[in-house]
Amino acid sequence: MRTAIFTLMRLGPSLAYATALIFVLSMPLLESYPASAFAWWLHMTILPVMREPIYLLLAVPGVGIWSAAVLLMLASVFGIRVALQPQRHYRSGFIHAHIALIATGLTMGRAAVAQAGLSGFAMPQLQRSDWSFLPLSYSPLGVVLFVSVCLACICCHLTVIKRIKSAP
Repeated sequence: MRTAIFTLMRLGPSLAYATALIFVLSMPLLESYPASAFAWWLHMTILPVMREPIYLLLAVPGVGIWSAAVLLMLASVFGIRVALQPQRHYRSGFIHAHIALIATGLTMGRAAVAQAGLSGFAMPQLQRSDWSFLPLSYSPLGVVLFVSVCLACICCHLTVIKRIKSAP
């Protein structure tokens, strides 16, 4: 039972990467079907949670929507493998979980700004004033992702500590 709970806890980063993948895929869906209520609902539900990390990923030269979708899908699948075999991939799992923690933490800090587009990136003097954590009721999806990724990071730390203690 304990192993199953820790495995579920280690799946948090995969959930975050899968949510980011759904957000990336909602962009071409919205482009193809701009009158679809489902496409707008999907995009607008995930937008406050994944806007910042995905726009940062898409700002990397050479990374388009489809290459970002492939990267996020591979990261999510790799996270499932890491969750199922934590003793074999403890270093990779540590890095995988902490990248997801940084991305979801970035989202929690920047989601308070209601903006469209990339105007926040164009005016760096405004970026310093809008870093504040949101109350838990603001974005339930964001809070669930952040807590699940934090739990995965705790599991990674426990695995590393356990390995250090058992080393001769």
